[in-house]
Amino acid sequence: MFLSSLTSSDPRFKTLHFREGLNILVADRTETSEQGDSRNSIGKTSFVKVLKYVLGGDLASEFKVPELAEHSFTATLSLPSADDEVVDEVTVTRAVSPATRVRVLGWSATGGATDLHVDEWRELLSRSVFRIPEDASRPTAGQIWGQLIRTYFGNPIKGHQSEADWESGVKLGFMLGLSPEILGKAGDVDRLTKQGKAIRAAVKEGAIAHLSLDESALRAQLATARRQRDRTQNDLRSFKVDEQYADHQRDADSLSGSIQRINDEALSLQRRLRELEEALQDEIASIQNNDLAARLERVYAEIGLVLPDTVSRRYSEVQAFHESVVRNRRSFLEQEFGAVRKRLEAIDAERRSLDEQRSQVMRLLNETVALDTFLSLQRDLAKQESDVADLERRLEAANSISTIGDTIKLRTAELVASVRTELNERGDSLGDSIALFGELGAEIYTDREASLLVTPTVKGLLGVTPRISGDASTGVRSVETFMLDTVCTIAAIKVGRAPRILVHDSHLFDAIDGRQVASCLNIGARLAEHYGFQSIVTLNSDFLASVEAQSDGAFDADPYMLSTRLTDETDAGGLFGFRFG
Repeated sequence: MFLSSLTSSDPRFKTLHFREGLNILVADRTETSEQGDSRNSIGKTSFVKVLKYVLGGDLASEFKVPELAEHSFTATLSLPSADDEVVDEVTVTRAVSPATRVRVLGWSATGGATDLHVDEWRELLSRSVFRIPEDASRPTAGQIWGQLIRTYFGNPIKGHQSEADWESGVKLGFMLGLSPEILGKAGDVDRLTKQGKAIRAAVKEGAIAHLSLDESALRAQLATARRQRDRTQNDLRSFKVDEQYADHQRDADSLSGSIQRINDEALSLQRRLRELEEALQDEIASIQNNDLAARLERVYAEIGLVLPDTVSRRYSEVQAFHESVVRNRRSFLEQEFGAVRKRLEAIDAERRSLDEQRSQVMRLLNETVALDTFLSLQRDLAKQESDVADLERRLEAANSISTIGDTIKLRTAELVASVRTELNERGDSLGDSIALFGELGAEIYTDREASLLVTPTVKGLLGVTPRISGDASTGVRSVETFMLDTVCTIAAIKVGRAPRILVHDSHLFDAIDGRQVASCLNIGARLAEHYGFQSIVTLNSDFLASVEAQSDGAFDADPYMLSTRLTDETDAGGLFGFRFG
């Protein structure tokens, strides 16, 4: 597969034409431009996203604007024919809206169909270009495009941030020539692992409230439930049912209420008795201390005066009246005191009688149970028997779930063995890729060693790790990405599993030293020509000039630059020919 051109139904769009080998799409920066303009508005990255979209990817969010809604993008491609003997010149058009349809003209592999659903288009690419077996769910064409047409640079082995490790391993292993059938088994292990984790997480978070994975705890709960059930059964067998239990219970309650009422009355009367005792004592003391005439005479004698007879007589009358009142009050208090004591004695006798009656009723209640109670215990027994059955089922389920872990261990061991065997059988071709990675590293860096590690992991996955010795800076990681993509592209071409196209956006080179960038571009040009593929790179003109200068004449960009250049000098200078969004 080769890319000949990329254009749009919008006449303002800058049509891009490509050749074999290295292609450099250059964006010119003006001195008056802002940094954001030069890097984000000219269209270098947009070119990559548009190409990816035409080849079956998702529409980038920044393209979902009214200005583009009525337009489409078209790529001219060289694709293998249906019989794989010749190459068809194919035009592929995909509209911004609706995004679900793709128009394919000139490709014999479609069987004459021209208007395809995007899923059909992806399927054709998977089978006819990438040679992915029909029974293989991984890798997908989209995953391989993510490696070959990069828009994500966070991790060399991943095409996007959320790509699972096992998917990365399958994708890279496929491109390196390993068996997709064996690699695909990693998906089975991953699904089992996710299933086990999901169940455990659901149990832990309470989403499956009735389920526990702790078999020992379930056994303990089951033993307790069985014991409680057996006790209830024994109680039911020993109970004597009193059909008048409710009447007796009401009698007991009534007697208790009566006892409580007379107890309250007794407390009140006891308080009243104490008050009367205190009042009588006060009356006695008052009589003893109330001889007013004598007191008055003493007072007058002390001051040397003689009390007149009339005054003494008047005070004697007052004293006599007061003593009469006191005697009458004392008599009243003594009478009330006697009445209260008599009532207390009667209450005490009544309470003893009520206590005896209640004791008789309570003995009857304690020796029997009510019919309602008996029926309630029967319902409790039914619930307990249900709980026992439920715990038995849960224990059985826990036993089954625990076997998932055993299955994972078995499948993982089998997968590790299969991958290791596959690596041994593909040792020669894989060794070529590993050696090429090391050679490229030596060409780019004179003071670092590069190695490509390919091995099964303990989880049964294929681990592909590009490594350059020394500090793992962003620039070094970017070089690892470039080298890995290049090596995988060549390996896939050798086994007929990849289109002959590799696209790197300028963001990949931002953190790389100019001398290393020059080496990467020379490598891309040389290997693209040798192995017959396109290496397409986007770069800013000032950065490219710096790369050429730092290479000391080792790299000349002129033969590789596209005839169409992008610029930020005017709004019409970008890829789309206008600014939007």
